[in-house]
Amino acid sequence: MSGETANPASELDEARLMQTRTKYRLSLGPLDHVSGDLGGLVGEQTMQILGMFYPRNMAKKANVVITELVTNVFENIHDPKSTFDLELDAGPEGLVIAVRNQVGAEQYEKVKERIETIHTTPDLRALLASTIRERRAQRLKGGLGLMRLAQENKFDLAIAYEAGTMTVTATYSTGVQS
Repeated sequence: MSGETANPASELDEARLMQTRTKYRLSLGPLDHVSGDLGGLVGEQTMQILGMFYPRNMAKKANVVITELVTNVFENIHDPKSTFDLELDAGPEGLVIAVRNQVGAEQYEKVKERIETIHTTPDLRALLASTIRERRAQRLKGGLGLMRLAQENKFDLAIAYEAGTMTVTATYSTGVQS
């Protein structure tokens, strides 16, 4: 040891902290063993960890995405004995959060259709507003999460499906190049 010690976080400036690379992976199953708000818990935990290294806004964005994507997994369980995987990669250039779980082809097509609508809508804000009005008039809940991630939180959404497993990926770019 050369006798040097690492600087405590309180002595590091934001620009230096933003150079931190954080990777997080969670795999959990079977899904029917979960008895609480796992999305909220993991989202809050991630926000606290990322808040140590990144601007609060970025940590809050991770919380919102994780809460939404994990909650969607549990609202659409295809096989109660299956698992889900969550992967987060955060760094100066932004966030990439992916959630994988088993779904039927029909469930995948519904989510894919929502994401395609988000990508092809010229005015996402207007679509979100009209969808809220329609759902309120019909007294329906849900169905707004992916639109809010894209419109309000500026995440780019992608979807993939292979061998019965759907992966939804949300990417937020800070515009910083590392």
